[in-house]
Amino acid sequence: MKKILLTALVLIPLLGFSQTTTKPIDGFLGIKFGSTKIAVMAAMKARGGKVDPSSDATDLAFTNISMGHRATEVVIVRFVNGKAFEGDIFFTPADNDHTIEYYNDLVNDINDSYGNGQDSKKFTSPYVEGDGHEVTALLIGAADYNTYWEAANSNTIHAQIDKESDSSLSVELTYQDDILTQQALDKQKAKDKGDL
Repeated sequence: MKKILLTALVLIPLLGFSQTTTKPIDGFLGIKFGSTKIAVMAAMKARGGKVDPSSDATDLAFTNISMGHRATEVVIVRFVNGKAFEGDIFFTPADNDHTIEYYNDLVNDINDSYGNGQDSKKFTSPYVEGDGHEVTALLIGAADYNTYWEAANSNTIHAQIDKESDSSLSVELTYQDDILTQQALDKQKAKDKGDL
């Protein structure tokens, strides 16, 4: 009986740390992971999206896309072997002072769909959460706001506040397929080795 209790006490914190989502993470904005470029372009066009000139052979960028009631700055869909494996969605809040509120609202909406993500906020001294200087800390790189969601198949969603410039913040939301992301990493590693 003591062994069972001890085992349960050891496993409970680990189960909480590796919490999986209540809904599968199988795509983003109506695009399934593994979709072709043609399918992605059709889905984005149906949403009113326009291909951004920054697109290239492995990444398609789109403007004029909304995610629910939120206008995006840009949506970037990344491909490996002709299959979509990642979606990066960038939002620009009205001003820096509302960035944390915007981020928290977005995280809450994702929590409603996928279950509670794992929050991580880190501050570098002299800044601390609640000191009223969080935006300044974000702008100088002395604070990080991140939330992660992981599905049973290891696909993930990651929300974070990004420093765009010395005076500008944005919110980024990334959806990734675990298997295809590994293929992209392996492909990049092989290319890097070939360059040596």
